[in-house]
Amino acid sequence: MSNTITKLSGLYLGLTLAWLGPTGQLCAQNAAAENIQTTDYMVPHISTAPANSGKRVELFVREKVRSRRRGNGPVVLMIQGSTTSAIPAFDLQFENYSWMDYLATAGFDVFAMDLTGYGLSPRPMMDDPCNTATSEQQLYLIPKPLAQPCSPAYPFQLTTIQSDWDEIDGVVDYLRRFRNVDKVSLVAWSRGGARAGGYTARHPEKVARLFMLAPGRYLRLSPSDPPAALPLPGVPSTVLGSAAFHNNWDSQVKCENQFTARIRDVITSTVLDFDPLGSTWGTAGLKRAPVWNSPENSVTAVTAWGWNAKFAGQVTVPTLIIRGDVDTQVPLSDIQDLLGDLVSVSQKVFVHVACASHYMMWENQHMSLLNASVEWFRQGTFAGQFNGSFAVDTAGQVHPE
Repeated sequence: MSNTITKLSGLYLGLTLAWLGPTGQLCAQNAAAENIQTTDYMVPHISTAPANSGKRVELFVREKVRSRRRGNGPVVLMIQGSTTSAIPAFDLQFENYSWMDYLATAGFDVFAMDLTGYGLSPRPMMDDPCNTATSEQQLYLIPKPLAQPCSPAYPFQLTTIQSDWDEIDGVVDYLRRFRNVDKVSLVAWSRGGARAGGYTARHPEKVARLFMLAPGRYLRLSPSDPPAALPLPGVPSTVLGSAAFHNNWDSQVKCENQFTARIRDVITSTVLDFDPLGSTWGTAGLKRAPVWNSPENSVTAVTAWGWNAKFAGQVTVPTLIIRGDVDTQVPLSDIQDLLGDLVSVSQKVFVHVACASHYMMWENQHMSLLNASVEWFRQGTFAGQFNGSFAVDTAGQVHPE
C-alpha cells in the first residue's frame, strides 16, 4: 500500500459502464455525453477525530475528469452534509443528475471526499450497534442486529468540526500537490457549509472560490473556541431506517412535479452501496452517520463553534450561496446573517430557487444548481454578474433582485 495514495478503481470510459460496487454487486452507471474517467482513492491521513486520534487512516476520495484531460482543468473539491455520504449527494447515477459528471464534462477536475464516519472512509466505533441512541436501537436495530437495547461502549461523539477541517486540509494539500495547483475551489452542501466555510476562513490561501448549497446551520453568535473538554458526551453514530430516508424531504415537497419519484430508489440504493455494514442492518438496510449535535440535540450547543461572525469575516474568496425557496432545514435568516457577515468578500452572490428544497440536487430544479456552479467556477459570476441577489423561477429563468 502506497505511503501517499491508494488507487481503488480504474478507468471508466464510454456512455454506459459497469463496476463492482462496495457491496460486490454489479452496478450500472450512465456517464455524461463525453467520456468521463472515474478514479477512487484512499488518501492517508493522521486522524484528529477523538474516536481514533493519532491513528493513520485513509479517507475515501473520488475523482472525475474528462478522459485524457486530467491535470488540464481547475480543481474542485466537494464537501458533504451531515447525514449523507459524498457519492449519493454529488455523483448520483440517475439521468443527468450527477453533479460530478456535469462539472467534469465542463472541463473541471472534480473530487468528492468522505469525512470520517461516512461512506468508505473510516467509521471508528460505529460498527458496534450499541454505540447509537437507545431510541434508534428500538426503532431500527431490534431484532437485527440487536436482540435488545444496550448501552454504548463509547459514550462520546465521534468527531469534531476541527477534525473535519483537518481532514479537508489533508485532502486539499494532497490535491494541490497531485495537480500542481496553488488553490482548489470548494462545493459544500448543508453541514458542509460550516465545514467548507470554516476551513476557508482559516486557509484562504488554499481556496480559489466557494460555492455553498443551503449551508447550515450558521450561528453568528456561536463560540469561537472549542469546549474545554473533548470528546463531548453522547454517542458516535446515528442510524435511520431505509423507509424513513426521505421523510424530511417529504415535509419540504410543496410544488407539483418538484422531483421525479424514480430517483428515490436510486438514492437509497446508492447510500446502502457505500455502507457495506449498514446495508445489512435492520429490515432493509440503515443509513449511518456521525452524531454532531449535543446530547440535548440543540443546534446552539457547544458543538457549533468556530464558524461565526468572526470567522465569516475572515473569508476573502468569491462566494456564492444558493438556497431552495421551500427549504425548511436552513432558515433564510441564517443565510442573511451569513451574507451580512462576509464583509471581506468582494464577489458575493445569493441565489434562491423556486420550488426547490434542501435536496435541490435531486429535484427537477437541479440544472439551475449545476449551471450556476459551472459559471461560478469558470468566471466567478452568476448570470454574468459578480455581485447581487437573484431569483430563479420554475422555468429556470433568472431575475435580478
